[in-house]
Amino acid sequence: AYDKKSHRKLAIKIQHRGLRETSRGDIYALVSVVRLAERIFPDFSYGWLADEIAPHLPRELDFINEGKNAERAAAHLKLTKLDCIVPKIIWENTTPRVLVMEFEEGFKATDTGAMAEVNIRRRDVANLISSVFSSQVFGGPSGWVHCDPHPANVLVRRNNKTGKPQLVLLDHGLYRELDNEFRLRYAHLWKSLMLADLSGIKHACQDLGVGDAYPLFAAVILARPFDEVIERAKKGSLSQNTVSTASKADQVVMRGYAQRYLVQIFELLATLPRQMLLLLKMNDCLRHIDYSLGSPTNTMVVCGRYAAQKVYKD
Repeated sequence: AYDKKSHRKLAIKIQHRGLRETSRGDIYALVSVVRLAERIFPDFSYGWLADEIAPHLPRELDFINEGKNAERAAAHLKLTKLDCIVPKIIWENTTPRVLVMEFEEGFKATDTGAMAEVNIRRRDVANLISSVFSSQVFGGPSGWVHCDPHPANVLVRRNNKTGKPQLVLLDHGLYRELDNEFRLRYAHLWKSLMLADLSGIKHACQDLGVGDAYPLFAAVILARPFDEVIERAKKGSLSQNTVSTASKADQVVMRGYAQRYLVQIFELLATLPRQMLLLLKMNDCLRHIDYSLGSPTNTMVVCGRYAAQKVYKD
């Protein structure tokens, strides 16, 4: 669409009629079934799933809330100096069911063909994406984190002034605010993972309530076998070259982990701080983008660097 007065190009997001009302019934049904299952089956421990979904879905369907989320994210990203754009909200035309914003061009973060056409490097794209989301988790006065960065929500284009990639971040309905104590504990974990500090990993995981399941949790966070961390610890080298990027072999091993330890993984999720759950979703989305790009840069090192800055700053 176009603004009649300014002729600027707009993007308009319209909510289907009745969606918000129907969702209330869906949430009630989900919570009721989970609570009933918990009473009938004492070993059923998935109540945390309903507890996490129930409060977030209504907020996602409120476009006024989404617009405010977008503006808060834009303010933070401006402080980071990272080349990431959040479309400007047109408040005079926005309602709880209609969101109007300036239209920003871009292609999906997984479209490597388009990247080649505009002559931007996949490595630079991967590094920028990892930096943007790591800065949301660990940087700034508060952790205000976009938790749904699937490829259609993370657009890429060439910044003609710099010749490097620029991100356009869309769909700001699902955010999670992280308190500083949690962010610091999570930062200690990432710093220890990057440095292959086994004692530090164990201690950080215990602070997050994981306990003796820390090797499994570390594997979930990294999406690679914990044996890889142990091998780096044996080498005792802290250079970036010793921290390998995720490989296809790692993916195969992790699929085996998921099948073998499915019950333990769900038990682990039930013990984690609630702030962690949407971060795991965010990590999974970002991992998909990184794999699609061919894992051209070491996103673990990027994230670990931001985490280390948070630790040393606090």
